[in-house]
Amino acid sequence: MRKDIEYALQKFKVKTFGNKKNIEKVESILRADELVLYISPTNVVITSVNTSKKKKLPGVFVLTDKRILFHYKIAFEESTDTTELSKIDSINCFSNGITGGQIEIHTRTKTYNILVTYKKDLMNEIKDTFEEAINNYTQNNGFGNKESDTDIMQQIEKLAELRDKDILTEEEFQEKKQVLMARL
Repeated sequence: MRKDIEYALQKFKVKTFGNKKNIEKVESILRADELVLYISPTNVVITSVNTSKKKKLPGVFVLTDKRILFHYKIAFEESTDTTELSKIDSINCFSNGITGGQIEIHTRTKTYNILVTYKKDLMNEIKDTFEEAINNYTQNNGFGNKESDTDIMQQIEKLAELRDKDILTEEEFQEKKQVLMARL
């Protein structure tokens, strides 16, 4: 399993029981130059803006530094729905005691309603991750340019300082360093 996927699963406390094959399938779809920021087996409601037609689907939802994708397989139908981050108009998050936390992503043609977690602080962290990814993508003129090697090395140096000050554990430092090294 890719290190960025392992990191995202750990960071957001995502349970993968019974979904390892689905995650492996998604991993095979990902491009080598993409960094996975969030991934979760979940239920998604996709609503077509023009027709208001809704599809409720179980599958694996992924946020990378370049796009979102949702892969699902129902009986004999298997499909992957992708949207570049530049096509996302807005993001909302909300929760209630019955259905749990949800992230709602609006594009010009579709709305994705993603079931995420019951924990409000974790739900907000997921929303922040989505917003940060979109902002970073937009700042790079929508082309998803990689950071320079110098920027990444500076980030690793800052992480090392935090580790040396006992703000980060060695394990946390290594995990964050691996994610950054994957961008080189």
